[in-house]
Amino acid sequence: IHGITDGRVSWSQAAPLMAGKGYRCYVPEYRGNGKTDKPDPGPGGYLVDTQAADIAAFMDILKLEKAHIVGHSLGSFIAQRLNILYPHRTLSLTLIASAVRGAGNALVSWIRDGDGKDYLGIHGYDKEQKMPESFLKGWVENTNEDPDFQAATLEHVRQIPYPVWDYLVTGALAYDNSGDMHKINGSVLVIWGAKDVVFTAQDQEALKQGLVNCRPVYITIPEGSHNVHWDSRKAAEETAAAIDNFIRYPPR
Repeated sequence: IHGITDGRVSWSQAAPLMAGKGYRCYVPEYRGNGKTDKPDPGPGGYLVDTQAADIAAFMDILKLEKAHIVGHSLGSFIAQRLNILYPHRTLSLTLIASAVRGAGNALVSWIRDGDGKDYLGIHGYDKEQKMPESFLKGWVENTNEDPDFQAATLEHVRQIPYPVWDYLVTGALAYDNSGDMHKINGSVLVIWGAKDVVFTAQDQEALKQGLVNCRPVYITIPEGSHNVHWDSRKAAEETAAAIDNFIRYPPR
């Protein structure tokens, strides 16, 4: 499950590697991204529980009774709620660049509010009804060496309708799972890049304090960014190998 505004492109290197290891991989885009529906949710935005219900419905349509759930960033919030709301559907849980809450997050709040100078926030361009190209290029900037991957990540965010930025960001900022973290169960892999500027070491400590009724494994990638699974082809390979090892040899 991809991160906010990332879409299926973000898994275009890691997912095939997992498939090559023998897994059947599904990379759903949740509402607001890619070719999905983009309904107006009202002032509350796309809530994480709504997105989790969508993923459960997706599994129903495919007749997937259970799955190993992997989520990145906002996708990891959805993965958390899937484990809590639909525990019988989760074989294992992998949380990449995750946190207990989106509420109050500095970077996501900046996306909403802007700085009043170079970037005016998600309502600062209501007249144009288009996010500025400079913001989009900065938002998807990454270290992946594949030019096709670079082009695809930019094209994906260019195609996100202007109002959807509000829907997604508002929903992410509404997320606070601190009261339910103890309900997460089973085997849980937490992958975090030490250079993550979205979810900090403090966020990772909060995760550890909350994951008390499961079997957690923690992996820190020293040079990893927030997008630790698509920093590079090598990073995608390392992430796929870590998830594969975790699934094959779950913690006891």
